[in-house]
This record gives sequence, structure tokens and C-alpha cells, in this order.
Amino acid sequence: MRRTVLIVCQFVFGAILIAPAIAERVKSDPEIRQCISERFSNSPGIKDQGFSAVVSNGGATLTGTAKNPGSKGAATQIAKKCGATTVTNNITISPDYKPVKPVKKEM
Repeated sequence: MRRTVLIVCQFVFGAILIAPAIAERVKSDPEIRQCISERFSNSPGIKDQGFSAVVSNGGATLTGTAKNPGSKGAATQIAKKCGATTVTNNITISPDYKPVKPVKKEM
């Protein structure tokens, strides 16, 4: 019984000591901006749309013109995944965008 308690205590104290080392560190503004830019450049559906990001105090502001609403939403998700604490998405949707009307199925 004593040995079990000792093992449990070692496990708990070990977890307490290791947890801060495992926790994700806060990224700097240049690191967040670099991450966003790289992901924009490497995303097939986004790379040719010329989006840009400015990062200040952890918050990202996105600009550019999207071909469709999905691309605008994807840009927001990229910024969040790169560590932006807030995202202001000022990307506009192209005036050439025409929503696809759903096809009605006949029964």
C-alpha cells in the first residue's frame, strides 16, 4: 500500500513539474505573421488570392479579396491555428462571386 501511494505521489509531482514545459509557449508577433504567411502561400485554395496579415499584440488583421466566402473563413482559421489571440478579418468577397443555387431534387 505504501509503495502504491509513493508511486502515485511521484506521478503527480512529476506531472506538475513537466506540465509547464509541455504547455505551448506564446508566439511573438513576427512568428505568428510568418506562420500565417507561410500557410497562405502553401494552401492550394488560398495561395493565389493575395491575402496579407498584420499582427500586433497577438491579434491578426487580415486583408485582401477572396474568391468566395469559404476562402475568407479558411483565412480566419489559419490565423487562429498560427496562434493569433484575436482575428479581425477585413477580407472582402470578390464582386465576381456568384453563389451556387442548390439543385432541387424531384421526388
